[in-house]
Amino acid sequence: MNGAEDLYACVDVGTTTIKLRIYDSGLVRRHSESMTVPVSAEGLQDAEQLFRAVRHLLDRGKELGAKSAGLATYRASTVAWGKDGTPLTPIVTWTDRKVFSTYTRLPLHIKLAGRIPPLDLIISPYSPVMRFLRLRELNPSLPEGSMQWTIDAYLAYRLTGRFVSDATSACLSGLIDPRKMKEIGVVRSLFKLKLEAPSLVENSERIGDAGGIELNALIADQQAASVGEWAVEEGVAKVTNGTGTFVDIPTRGFSRRGDLIPLVLLKHRGRVWFGVEGYLPTTGKAVDMILAMGLIRDYADLEVEGDKGVVFIPALSGLQIPRAPNSKGLIAGLDLGSDRGAVVSGLLRSIAFHVRLVLEESREKPRVLRADGGLSKSDELLRRISAAAGVDVERSQDLEATSRGLAMLQLAAVGKGELEELAKVRTNAEVFSAKPDPQLEAEYEKWKKLTTWLKSSKRSFQAE
Repeated sequence: MNGAEDLYACVDVGTTTIKLRIYDSGLVRRHSESMTVPVSAEGLQDAEQLFRAVRHLLDRGKELGAKSAGLATYRASTVAWGKDGTPLTPIVTWTDRKVFSTYTRLPLHIKLAGRIPPLDLIISPYSPVMRFLRLRELNPSLPEGSMQWTIDAYLAYRLTGRFVSDATSACLSGLIDPRKMKEIGVVRSLFKLKLEAPSLVENSERIGDAGGIELNALIADQQAASVGEWAVEEGVAKVTNGTGTFVDIPTRGFSRRGDLIPLVLLKHRGRVWFGVEGYLPTTGKAVDMILAMGLIRDYADLEVEGDKGVVFIPALSGLQIPRAPNSKGLIAGLDLGSDRGAVVSGLLRSIAFHVRLVLEESREKPRVLRADGGLSKSDELLRRISAAAGVDVERSQDLEATSRGLAMLQLAAVGKGELEELAKVRTNAEVFSAKPDPQLEAEYEKWKKLTTWLKSSKRSFQAE
């Protein structure tokens, strides 16, 4: 690479895949590579292995000429470490299902408190707070003064020596009030949590020197994608079709909408942008599964047109909306004429219907939905989302919205542009605008009834 140009290293820490993308000051991607750090079947990850992978990719970025770096991390996952940076527990990832047992062992008075808003968001079977309790179960002898927080803080500490957490991740920990950006004292008291809270930083801010490269951006992964698509203002929402399908919708101020997750989309120069999110955790995993089974040969086989009468709900690790965390996946509607195309069609339709359900629960009506992530390469999927949701879907040439958002945040941090202006530097977007189909409404109602039945079928179709 040309040593005279300014380059920006963007490390996207996904649950199992860690990506390095390098952008120039014109937001043109110049380099890509990735590494894998596995998560156990139990939902735990080796914290030292994750740090070494991130460290390696930052070193690669520096080697290739980048002087600035940004870090996006997967969310709502906890770890404990010592003052010297040594991990004291594995990472309890958001896929850990033993937190349900942690919840069932809570005293009755705490469970009852969890019925009162806003504590119902915090005291629930799969709340991030349960993952802090899991740390104590994994290491009952955690020393006094050990650090316990989400992985953004762990990585920032290991890289720069500062104990900080970005606003978007911290406000999903269950311990920080997103409206005040302060600790929720009653939660610490209820659970007798003896931990120090990190300092909160904005998403575009100099964190410190990370071994010869400046860390200038720290943000949660889906929020970074929202920045990359500039889906932080009302009227524009984004859908990320990757390992899961995540729909993030800006709102005017902090707001609760049904079962959706209220979140901070961005904190920059004192201003906070809010939104809500609904997601289907394992859409990409479902595609990987049918690939491994031989039902499809490659991603090109996803381009299946037409309704085949099959519904494939990919609840491989439960559903977030409708809220059914113990549900299992389901394929329904098979008959003697069904083939592999019917299964693929049923999966695409189910993803599209989930997107619609999230938009309906949000009570927002965006004029456009911007799509990113690997599965968004599928034209048929985006057409189905447009038809189901009744909104135009845009797809940029650069589907790595998380990395692009990190590059934008770094440019803003070093004074190379304002975020609103950088957002206008977009490659030509392809627009998918499907016509309404009257038959689709009937199919959507059938699909909703099926998800409701799945949610209530505890004996046959829910995890023990």
